Amino acid sequence: MKITVVACLLLVACGAAGRTAQSPSPSLPVDWSVHEQAGLRIAAPTAWGPPQLLKGSDASGAPRAWVVFRDPSGAEALTIMTWRDTTAAAVAAAQYGSELPQGDRTDVTLGGSASSRPAIAVTAYAQWHDATASGTYECRHLFVQIEVAFVADVIACGARIKGTATPTPESRAIQEQVALRLGAAGGGP
Repeated sequence: MKITVVACLLLVACGAAGRTAQSPSPSLPVDWSVHEQAGLRIAAPTAWGPPQLLKGSDASGAPRAWVVFRDPSGAEALTIMTWRDTTAAAVAAAQYGSELPQGDRTDVTLGGSASSRPAIAVTAYAQWHDATASGTYECRHLFVQIEVAFVADVIACGARIKGTATPTPESRAIQEQVALRLGAAGGGP
């Protein structure tokens, strides 16, 4: 009897030790962590480390936050921008209505049957240059309504390389998972 109890206790202890590496939520991938920044609860890959908050303002002078995640190499992996007192549809239309070349705009549903969220996907293009090279890169924006008057734009871009770059399939998949789980600060993953 004592051996059985000790064996059961050891199994429970070993099982608990094995679970500590897992995520705190069954809906959160094992290698992801949750951060709160700029009024948002953001689930993102743990390897990216904590987000950097850049403060700014929009064309009207209203405050806007940019939340930037960097991959282990230091390259920008994902950016989130926020707007208050508006809707995702209004921001998507205002931001890219006159952009040249104008990107595509589609309504999408992120996730699946267990958990889903509507978003507006917009493709936009940007250029970079320095003293020795230049390039064009594509960015995919996912506009999501966080609360009634709180919008986030989850942005994944192609690499800034000489030539033309688009977001990789992996970065688009991570972008969708971040946007799906994005919420107001203080909420669950």
